[in-house]
Amino acid sequence: MNPAPPEPSLTSLTHLLAEQALLALGVPHPMLKEVPPANPGVARFYIDLLAVLKEKTEGRRTEGETRALEDILHQLRMRILDLEPAPGNLKVNP
Repeated sequence: MNPAPPEPSLTSLTHLLAEQALLALGVPHPMLKEVPPANPGVARFYIDLLAVLKEKTEGRRTEGETRALEDILHQLRMRILDLEPAPGNLKVNP
C-alpha cells in the first residue's frame, strides 16, 4: 500500500525544491541507490527558485512558513559554499 501524497502547500513546495537542491549538492537520498555527483549550478538554480518563492510570497506566508523557508534557504546556501571556491581562493593550474 502506497502512502497518500502530502497536501499541496507552500511547505510541500519548499521541501520539494529543497530536496532537489540537496540532490544536486550530492547529498544521499534514502530512495536512491546511487548518489549523482554534485552539480553546484543545478543546486544554485533550485536555491534561486526558493529565493524567488520567498520574494513572491512576502507578506502572504504564515510565521511558520516564513521560518521554515528562511531556515531551508540558509542551510542550502551554507552547503553550497562548501562546493564553490571563494572568489579569492580560485586555484590556477600552472
